[in-house]
Amino acid sequence: MTMEMNSKLNLIFIFFVFVFGLVFLNSNIEAQEALMTNTILVENRTPIPPTEHWTLAEKIEEGKELLKNTLSLKFEESPQKDKKGRIIKEKGQPVMEIIRKEIALAILDTESGRVFEKRYWLNVAEINKASELRKKYLNNPDHLPKFQPSDTNEEFVAISIWWNSFNSEISILKDGDDAHRYKVVANKYLMSNESLAYPEDRTGAKYSDIVYVPYSPALKDNMLIATGKQFLNEHVGITFNELAEAGVMSKAFPERLVTDTMTQVFVKNIFLTEHTDPKMMLLSGDGGLELAERVLIRLGTNGEKAFRYTVSKTGASGLGQIMPKTYSNPNKDSNKWGALEKFPLAELIKDVDIGRVDIKNGIKATVLVFEMKRSEIEARVQSSAKARKIWASKTPEQKEEVMAASYNGGSSKYKYLTGNISTAVTETVLFVKKFQMIRELNLFN
Repeated sequence: MTMEMNSKLNLIFIFFVFVFGLVFLNSNIEAQEALMTNTILVENRTPIPPTEHWTLAEKIEEGKELLKNTLSLKFEESPQKDKKGRIIKEKGQPVMEIIRKEIALAILDTESGRVFEKRYWLNVAEINKASELRKKYLNNPDHLPKFQPSDTNEEFVAISIWWNSFNSEISILKDGDDAHRYKVVANKYLMSNESLAYPEDRTGAKYSDIVYVPYSPALKDNMLIATGKQFLNEHVGITFNELAEAGVMSKAFPERLVTDTMTQVFVKNIFLTEHTDPKMMLLSGDGGLELAERVLIRLGTNGEKAFRYTVSKTGASGLGQIMPKTYSNPNKDSNKWGALEKFPLAELIKDVDIGRVDIKNGIKATVLVFEMKRSEIEARVQSSAKARKIWASKTPEQKEEVMAASYNGGSSKYKYLTGNISTAVTETVLFVKKFQMIRELNLFN
């Protein structure tokens, strides 16, 4: 092949490459323009917000953390006066008493998932009146504290539905919005330092803030109920193991461990019994299930602090509502000793107030109090053949009811010569009835 022919072929090849390149380039430009056009169309559409997934438990924790980090609650005081209107003085100075105090609410917007804080003022005289009625197990619909917004331009209205101090049911509303849109998931509540067992809780000179999740139907959630049940199961289980490992022996049956004289289910049912309203229980249409679940929700949302601030009208405190002298009574007469003195191997916390409200220690003390009551009953039934026969004929369930009565009102509530539980004290009769209803729910079986 001549050089002239090679040159012609090369020119033809170059021409075809050039034409192909133009076609490819043009196609690429058209594709880019189409892509740019499509991108502009997408950008001009209304953006779709990403779906946010959250649980009520997560928002409750968020609300608690929010309140822990906000400003301390405000309060107002005035000189205390006697019945004749004269100012009471100590060491020449007026005795001051609190008349108004703030409460902070952590509120969940269920539509957006946002948690925010709102503050209101409460009249202490109204609080005291409502609390007095609750201690008598009376409803207080006409004597509920009124919430006055700290911000005069506040759009949110807070309403007390059922009053019980830091565990009050509070509804929150905003005009024009769905009545169920907002939920109170926690509150910051001002308490007297005298009511706080732990020194670290006393953050103020006279009054201190606590953060608590109050029960309300708005917080009724199966996950929270399950969490509360798990919390109680775990802590009662741990406590029983610790008592067994420490070798704490029964007073009623010296050859047996104290943990072998009762079941964990029995102890857990007693705790639920202690924190349910007797009248509400008897009037319940579900056998007391919702009332029992209230207690579990308080445990599920507040954990170890669920009953840290709970003190009864008689001075009983903690999960087991134990009286001070039942916990510790260092009398020379051993029959008058409390659980602390009778069971040294249990190594109960020596501080009477902290010992009763500490969750694990309080559970341990409850088990030992039951053991004390059981030993007293066993001693009494040994006094006659008739009493022994009656006691021996009772079923385990009937003996549990006797123990429930003795826990509430003392071992003398069991009439060992007849085998009956005394009906002289209404409170004890109602306590046993509550226990029976809760046991029938089979929550822990």
